[in-house]
Parts: sequence; structure tokens; C-alpha cells
Amino acid sequence: MKLLRMTTHEFVKLDRSLCFWPVGTVEAHDAGPLGTDVIAPEKLAGDLAPEFGAILLPTLPFGLVNSLSGYPGGMWMQKETYRSLVVELLDSVSVSGIEQVVVFNGHGGNSETLSEALSEVWKSCGVRTALVDWWVVGDDIAREIFGSSAGHGGSDELALVQAAIPDFVPEWDGSGSWLDREGVRAYPVPACSIRYSGIEAKPFSVAAASAYYERLRDRIRGIVSEILEGWSAGARIDG
Repeated sequence: MKLLRMTTHEFVKLDRSLCFWPVGTVEAHDAGPLGTDVIAPEKLAGDLAPEFGAILLPTLPFGLVNSLSGYPGGMWMQKETYRSLVVELLDSVSVSGIEQVVVFNGHGGNSETLSEALSEVWKSCGVRTALVDWWVVGDDIAREIFGSSAGHGGSDELALVQAAIPDFVPEWDGSGSWLDREGVRAYPVPACSIRYSGIEAKPFSVAAASAYYERLRDRIRGIVSEILEGWSAGARIDG
């Protein structure tokens, strides 16, 4: 149920208590599309929304870009602009009777500001909000399946793009990516793909990508279920 494809008449007849909202940013991802951080959360939210009867809000494709802002093709905004945008948009949907919003985030640079904004939304208009950083949730699965080729612009992100665009099959093994090290920062980062582990990399494959996506989706399904069950129990106590 995509908000953008409904008429007002259709929208008001729905159970409007729950929305899923994919958000990301536009930045370099080496072998992956500039919109990787948009495609990934949109795929997850779109696949899971029907199971939960959630309305799919229009994806917010623009966010914050920091160390990768030196690479061509990126689009970003200032932190305060982003925070205000998130707060104002969610405040606006509360007027339509939306009570709960699960945000599927595709970009780590958004996370801190998103968390602050979602807390503000709950306090200001009473909309329950949750933030899912999918790559953090699936980190152990990615390391098991992909080794050090997981990471920014790595096999885990490429797997979600491949799930959304089946004919996208990149050649990738993580060998050309920058190894992120504690205590080291560079602006711009020396490569537009980044590894967060020195574990031996495994080449990208469609079979591994499919296995990762299925396990990640199952895990997030469980997490969202727990969040909604907890909110429901809390609402009963409040009542």
C-alpha cells in the first residue's frame, strides 16, 4: 500500500495506524549505484509492509553525507535541515491519524540525527517511532557470508541492490576498498568503498547475496514484530 498511489478516498478507508518509511542518501558506492542507500531500505520496507498491513510512505532519498562528499554525484543537506525535515514530515502525517512509524534507514550518516528527530516527534505529537539500521542488524550475518567484503559499497549493500534489481550482478571482492581503522580519519575517504574488518574477503555471488537478504529480512521481520507487540502492550497499560 503505497501512499503515493492512493486517492484520498482510499487512504481514509485504510487502517492508518502504522507506516513504514524508507530513508537514505545519495552518495558514491564504487561498484554500486549512487542510490544504494535509497534502494536498500526501500526494498526491505516494501517487502515487509504488506505483511504488517503498513502504509509505505514516499522514500526520503536525501540525507547527510560527510566523508564521501568529495566524490561526484552526491547530494546532501545540512544536519539541522535534515532534522527539521524529518520532524515536520512526521508531524504532518500525525494529522492524518498515523500513530506508528518504523523508519528503515539506509545510511549510517543519518542515524544520529534521525534518532534525535524521532525522539522529538514522539514527544511533540505522540507518534511512536522506531529506527532500523539494517546493516547493523545484519552485521554478523554479513561477516559470516561475505567476510571483509561487507561494508560501505560492499557485498551486503550490493546484495540488497541485487534483490531489488535482479539483473544487477557486480564483480566485487572488497580488494580495492579502504580499510577503516580506529584513530584514522580522511576527508574525503581514500576510496568510495569501505571495509570495517580485516577478515579475508569473499567475492560477491548471487547465491550468497540471496542467502544474506533472506536471513536479514527474516531478522528484521522479527524485530519489527517485537517493537509493535511492545507498543501494543504499552498502549494497553496506558489505557
